[in-house]
Amino acid sequence: MRIGVRIPHTGPLATPDVVRSWCRAAEDLGFCTAWGVDHLVMPRRTASLYDLGRRPVPIRDDAVSDLLTPNLEVVTTLAFAAAVTKTIKLGTSVEVLTIRNAVLNARQLATVDRYSGGRLICGVGAGWLKEEADAMGMPWDRRGARLEEQIRLLRAVWTEETPHISFEGEFWSLPEMDPEPRPVQRPIPILIGGHSGAAIDRAVRIGDGWIASLMSPDRMSECLGRLRQAAHGHGRDPSTLGVYCSAVGPNPSVEDLRPYEALGITELQVQFTSLDELRAFGERVLPLFENVEPRQKTPITGRREL
Repeated sequence: MRIGVRIPHTGPLATPDVVRSWCRAAEDLGFCTAWGVDHLVMPRRTASLYDLGRRPVPIRDDAVSDLLTPNLEVVTTLAFAAAVTKTIKLGTSVEVLTIRNAVLNARQLATVDRYSGGRLICGVGAGWLKEEADAMGMPWDRRGARLEEQIRLLRAVWTEETPHISFEGEFWSLPEMDPEPRPVQRPIPILIGGHSGAAIDRAVRIGDGWIASLMSPDRMSECLGRLRQAAHGHGRDPSTLGVYCSAVGPNPSVEDLRPYEALGITELQVQFTSLDELRAFGERVLPLFENVEPRQKTPITGRREL
């Protein structure tokens, strides 16, 4: 099992100096990936239910901003991280595609991948916060379909080997345009997030992997059963599907992480409350895990139905 780390680009540690030092320390210590989170808008009041737990729950006023302020934007943060590191992978966990302009997003992600020399991993999701979409002027209906079409557009812009690219979909239409800059990776790996049956099915059908948010080993075990069932239903070998998850709680111990390892997680994201905790973990705990890129039996394509 590989170990990645969340970048503290939101919350009380979120300063340029901390983010710079954090990313450099994570790379020097041998963490596999530095991950960022995504919220473009932090509404004061929301009627949306947080639906990434076992059951949807309401959230109090200012809950998002109390947790994330200051909130340094994720793609810009990864560009900054690319500039101050050389080898560590950089990931979005997860980028909410449905609140972002698809063409601008394709350009930004390709640019980060170019700046980083091909180190970007793009975790994506449909989002849960309607008020965020409203503030961005983006529609909220049929989010699953919109997400899938944007993934198709991203891959088309990134991979079409023609001087010009056009795209015609239900929600997005592009006239012929120059696709440069293309990313180093053709395409950038896309992990699909979400815990619902539809999200897990989507990850199997069109994703390069499935990415979960904070999740206990017990709940992760349940979801992995659903993931394997969906994979068999679509004729996909479950062992070729990358599985990414975030550990529950900050500053984890070896005993906290072994149950995830036993489940066969591809990469586990951990988080810390200080740079000292990050370094202590990196020196004492990280060497106990293999933390290398596993060799897959077959390449993950997962794009035949797009």
